[in-house]
Amino acid sequence: MSSYRTILSLIIFFSFGSADGYNLVDDYTVSNFFDMFTFYTGGDPTNGHVQYVNRNTASTNGYISTNPSSVYMGVDHAGLYPRGGPGRPSVRLISNHVYTHGLFILDLSHMPTGCGTWPAFWTLGPNWPTNGEIDIIEGVNLDQVNHMTLHSTPNCTIAGSGMIGRLETNNCAYYPGHNVGCGISAPPASNSYGDPFNLNGGGVYATEWTSANIKVWFFPRGSVPDTIVNSDASPDITQFGLPTAIFQGSCNFDEKFANHQIILNTDFCGDYAGNAYSSSSCPLTQGFSSWDSCVTFVGNNPQNFTEAYWSINSLRVYQNDAICWGSSRTERIACRHVYSMYQPV
Repeated sequence: MSSYRTILSLIIFFSFGSADGYNLVDDYTVSNFFDMFTFYTGGDPTNGHVQYVNRNTASTNGYISTNPSSVYMGVDHAGLYPRGGPGRPSVRLISNHVYTHGLFILDLSHMPTGCGTWPAFWTLGPNWPTNGEIDIIEGVNLDQVNHMTLHSTPNCTIAGSGMIGRLETNNCAYYPGHNVGCGISAPPASNSYGDPFNLNGGGVYATEWTSANIKVWFFPRGSVPDTIVNSDASPDITQFGLPTAIFQGSCNFDEKFANHQIILNTDFCGDYAGNAYSSSSCPLTQGFSSWDSCVTFVGNNPQNFTEAYWSINSLRVYQNDAICWGSSRTERIACRHVYSMYQPV
């Protein structure tokens, strides 16, 4: 009962603010970016040819750095990591804060690209797939179009209307041996991913997660709404227009998606990029499978991974949960984190 008394106290204490619009709860800046994440160092759950390293190793070897305007997060592009041995060193970040619902705005000037790469910006709940997965930016090898996907437990399907993207699959559910999820691809020639994204100076991905649906917008550089460019304290989502992707339909989103951490990583080969490698115009090794050709290329060609990096200008998280409005941002953050700790599962 003490948990609920804590929540009741918070509701009373924080009830004097306005619940109209979004308010900033987490600002991942150049000065605090890596402090806001944990560096994952375990094995790759998707079987990639990769070693995820700790912060000290990443910093010492130049895989991470900052400058006054952006954050750099790359991979090893000097050593050889042959097939059968440890994979190419990389970084996988997991946010220290946990979120249910919100508006997540990521401004990038560069994303990893190239044969064998599998970069992703996504959110993940505990006990996968029980609390779901939201893939916001994902692609492999030489892809030039972004793929947005949800993964959930059974009984979650989407309609595939009201957006500019293309519905690829409508069933979000994971079943043993079947982990496609419900997917939507960005329009062709939209500069949403890979080399076209980088050549255009990047852009902004905005994701809104509510009880009703999950929406993703992509804004190429030069077409970013003023409310984002100006870093408005409460972004005006009416400026966003039709979303690139909208996940809505026969799905209880509050039941399927909860308590997510933000993840940013660059993988190599693995279940996705490895299996897709042979169909992506990447170099093949005679007599090798798609997977083994990918691992061989990644391990033996460090010079090909100088472009396998993220350049992050900003990442901001906004929320409008009525329970967490206070008179200051500090109060709202305190409320949100305590609420996250004590909400019933």
